[in-house]
Amino acid sequence: MNITLIGMPGAGKSSVGRILATQLGYEVVDFDREMEKVYKAPLQSLVDTWGDSLFIEREGAFAISVTEGRDNIIISPGGSIVYHSGAMNHLREHSSVAYLQAPLSLVEARIGTIPRGIIGLKAKTLADLFAERVPLYEHYAHQTFDANQDADAVANKIARAFS
Repeated sequence: MNITLIGMPGAGKSSVGRILATQLGYEVVDFDREMEKVYKAPLQSLVDTWGDSLFIEREGAFAISVTEGRDNIIISPGGSIVYHSGAMNHLREHSSVAYLQAPLSLVEARIGTIPRGIIGLKAKTLADLFAERVPLYEHYAHQTFDANQDADAVANKIARAFS
């Protein structure tokens, strides 16, 4: 069994993923960190170099290649993975998908002003991206979890729901 965590940047995917992996004895596959290793550049630099469309295509292909044939992993993709339907359909087929639902105010507070490689942020506001992505997260999720709480509590709820 695999579990994929989706949600906005700052929803807690990386933090919850690490806790959940420890609880279940799984490995974490954090796409942002793994892509930085593979491409030897910070995520923001990759977004700046490739642009949004190419980044989404590469992230989607990466999602499929690093999860294909693997089991017992916690998958923590970037928030923009929902723009790649092929990757999301693959993740839904090969994992239980948990949407970490966080209010916009929490997302804003957690991400602050640090450049994070957020797809679409050059052309839209964070509120615009939030409004655009939430229906996609809801569409692809097998189950939704309230991320407006401690990461340990979120991880515990996901572990109970999917084990």
